[in-house]
Amino acid sequence: MEFTHDNVRKWFTSYFAEFNLCNGDPKKVPNMEKYFSEDLQFISYMLNVKRPDDREGLLNTMVHPGLLEELKPEDMIIDEKNKAVAVVLRVQFKEELTGTVFPAKHNCAVYNLIEDGNSELKIKRISYFTEHRSPEEPDMKNLMKKYREQALGT
Repeated sequence: MEFTHDNVRKWFTSYFAEFNLCNGDPKKVPNMEKYFSEDLQFISYMLNVKRPDDREGLLNTMVHPGLLEELKPEDMIIDEKNKAVAVVLRVQFKEELTGTVFPAKHNCAVYNLIEDGNSELKIKRISYFTEHRSPEEPDMKNLMKKYREQALGT
């Protein structure tokens, strides 16, 4: 795929649509593998997380059945020369059991892309920056961990 503004925007539209369908569900999360290089580096700029993490680690964070996570891109800057994309994301969580919708957050991700041997785009590196939560808001990282542990039996 040629790395053009239009192609990359369409590719990311597909990526976020599939993320929103797959996240949480341990049976669907593996569908996201196709978007990432095998040697993906995921660097999360939030406290107390492994840095950098790999593809398996990132996919593992997506497993939290019962806790829906929606990523909605609000702004996207595409750098064709450096094959990089910066995205401002609105992140919304909803707990299925209670129907609780948690306060939306805005995060920023910088994606570095490569073409694989089949000329398909793959994300090679993600630098992920999160909005700080207020003290009275629930800790989504711990809530995600709870649901992941329930699903995986760990």
